[in-house]
Amino acid sequence: MAQNKEEEIFCFDSSTFIKLHRSYGEDLIPEIWQELESLFKNEKIISHAVVFEELTTSVKKDTLSKWISSKKRYFKKMSDNQAIHVSNIIKKFPGLINANNEKDQADPWLVALVLEEKSKSGLFSSEKEYFIVSEEKIESPHKIPAVCEHFGIKHLSLKDFFKYNGWQLRMQKK
Repeated sequence: MAQNKEEEIFCFDSSTFIKLHRSYGEDLIPEIWQELESLFKNEKIISHAVVFEELTTSVKKDTLSKWISSKKRYFKKMSDNQAIHVSNIIKKFPGLINANNEKDQADPWLVALVLEEKSKSGLFSSEKEYFIVSEEKIESPHKIPAVCEHFGIKHLSLKDFFKYNGWQLRMQKK
């Protein structure tokens, strides 16, 4: 567990939000959602606009898309600097995206966002530690964990995110 929590930023992938919604619904474990709200409000969770689009553009709005819609300001927009990073990421890891898909795919943009944010640390700003949180397989050389490792970005699964933050899930009978 980290020593200085105010310096940590968690960049969530779509897969993380979907896993949270499917496995730990607000009606099942409301405390998780309260903690997530707090992390958002304290700007400790961010994500990318492409993730926002993936989660909110469905015709049928579920509780996840409604919940995410209220947090649009925490989903960072594309930038020219990110586009340069995305180009380099795709050259190094072409299997990270489906080249036949016409829509933007979030994975390279998440990595680019973290690379951009890490580069903003200057002489007078505090150092921040960035993590990408995703549910992608660590074993795959074409997924976010492998890309994170290559670029020196820390990666956590949702389970690891819970452990890292000292969250324990317990069953309680009513």
